[in-house]
Amino acid sequence: MKRLVRATWLVLTLRCEEADRLRSARSADELTPSERLAERVHSALCTSCRRARRQIEMIDEAMRDLRRAADEPGEVAPMPREARDRIDRTLRARRGDSSG
Repeated sequence: MKRLVRATWLVLTLRCEEADRLRSARSADELTPSERLAERVHSALCTSCRRARRQIEMIDEAMRDLRRAADEPGEVAPMPREARDRIDRTLRARRGDSSG
């Protein structure tokens, strides 16, 4: 009975910050069943958390693709010189560094 009350309380009171922590821990399989349920219910009801969950899934997928590409040399095109220069200029401007 205590488990049911604790799980219900967790589902009803879960804040976005805590849901985010649980979402991160979920990938490491460190959640109890009640924590997993609370995170899923919260994500189903909270628009911001659904969006964050989709973004994390997209980042995870991109990282998997990047690891796969790193295992297959020559498959990834190098970054264009213009893009590297643009990044360099932006970083220098943020630092206040006008040399270069």
